Amino acid sequence: MKKWPWIMLSVGVIFLVFMMNYFVDKHQQPSNMISSVSLTTSTSPDKKNIVEVKKLYRQSTDYFDYEQKQKVDSVRMYYGQSGSMLNQYKKLEGIHPSRIHDVDVYWKDNQHVIIDVINAKQQQKNKVKKRFNYHLTEL
Repeated sequence: MKKWPWIMLSVGVIFLVFMMNYFVDKHQQPSNMISSVSLTTSTSPDKKNIVEVKKLYRQSTDYFDYEQKQKVDSVRMYYGQSGSMLNQYKKLEGIHPSRIHDVDVYWKDNQHVIIDVINAKQQQKNKVKKRFNYHLTEL
């Protein structure tokens, strides 16, 4: 008997089932669902402006074990007037989001905010990895 055609047909069917499963899962779930965790919130000295620093996560599916995983995507500074929805944001560039230990926010005046990103090392003291200076009126 010739077994090769049956073996090739079996491999083709298995491949087709895996491909269909992959594409069906892609259509059923949003691929880039975002969740966030607030790292810190600070209000200006005159209590009119507010800044919130958030770490954002993207949810993805591992297709080998069909497990939902969250991956750190970015860090953003949301800003606006106190009591309002914070829809405006500035992405904090030049840092690796998964290595952030803490964030400190200082106000130079009511519009000028300084954000220090602190990186934790096991053998070193916490040190400022990157400093961001923003004037809220210029963003």
